[in-house]
Amino acid sequence: MRSSSCLMTAFLIAAPLAGQGAATLPRLVKAELGPAPWNVQSGGIAAIDVKVDEKGAVTAADIVQDVAPYGAMLDEAVPSWAFEPAREGARAVPSRVLVLGFFRPPLTHFAAPDKPLYKGTVAPPELPWPTSVVVPPYPPGALGNGKVILQADISESGLVTAASVLSPPTAFDSASADALKQWHFRPATRGNHKAPSRAFCVFSFLGTTP
Repeated sequence: MRSSSCLMTAFLIAAPLAGQGAATLPRLVKAELGPAPWNVQSGGIAAIDVKVDEKGAVTAADIVQDVAPYGAMLDEAVPSWAFEPAREGARAVPSRVLVLGFFRPPLTHFAAPDKPLYKGTVAPPELPWPTSVVVPPYPPGALGNGKVILQADISESGLVTAASVLSPPTAFDSASADALKQWHFRPATRGNHKAPSRAFCVFSFLGTTP
């Protein structure tokens, strides 16, 4: 996957599939992000509900939560992303993924808001939604900006059971994986039942200020 510089953490969370037989979640194969607004000092979460067809192409994107300017950044980037399509048995099928961007402010330390926006957002039940997030620290000894792409497996109870780094090694890998493992989600549903899901994550860091 080609890397591009951006101030964001983008989460691609694969929803469970409807239907019978063995189901395989979609897999991210390409994700390009536009240039970051380097003068932005704020942070937050923006999220988009994305529809993926049986060829793995994005066919629609609807904003679930917006924090300017990050929602527009995600909305512009997502249509070019590509997936290995979801499958039911041997048949490729359409699916939905949630692209969730966590934007870390360029500060070494900062206070979390008392009432974060994501806690009041009602996301579609077919998609998992975060209920508790942990901010990845800017790693001691790291310099400048960094980006880490990870895969996370989410259990039917909403726990992250595994977080694997997919991108080339950086000084930001451990901080990213350790933070992601501590996130909690409202699990996605399949029919009327809670089900495991998978997340593909991009953690990006902007050089910190005192």
